[in-house]
Amino acid sequence: MKELYHEEQKILSDYVGKVKQKDLSMDDAVNIAVHYKDLLDQSKVITRISDRLQKKLDHANQKIKTQNVEIQKKNTELEETIDQLDKMTVGKKASRIMFVIAIVLFISEEQFLAPVINDMIDIEYVGLVILLVIAMFLKFFEGMLESYFLKQTKKKILNKKNSESSDGKMSSNSFSYVEGK
Repeated sequence: MKELYHEEQKILSDYVGKVKQKDLSMDDAVNIAVHYKDLLDQSKVITRISDRLQKKLDHANQKIKTQNVEIQKKNTELEETIDQLDKMTVGKKASRIMFVIAIVLFISEEQFLAPVINDMIDIEYVGLVILLVIAMFLKFFEGMLESYFLKQTKKKILNKKNSESSDGKMSSNSFSYVEGK
């Protein structure tokens, strides 16, 4: 492979040799000046091209940074949406379970507990108070059930993500599910 600027180095070295030997002519001086001007013109063109490429690169980098910020923003929105969907799904599941339990408890109370209490205590609204206590207990239990189901869902998602990333299926720029909202 030829050395870069091989011809120019040869011309310079010939000129320096003539200067040392004091064997310079006017043609040699003109020749070196012409070569110098050519090199200067080439340097200007290369510098302009390099500046244009650098501006394009800077613009592309800025565009990438903007897009990364937008992607992070969309990832955050997606995570929030997934979290809301999980909460809604878990809430529905817990509500269905609590509805079944509530029906069973209310029917049991009306059929078995209310007659016994009415026979022992002759107060009219004791059965209603018991139903109110059961309803409050069920609401509390529903919140606990939702919390449990939400933790299980997050655990399942995190385990799936960890197993996929250990298998090499997910890339390093994929979104992560944030726990603890």
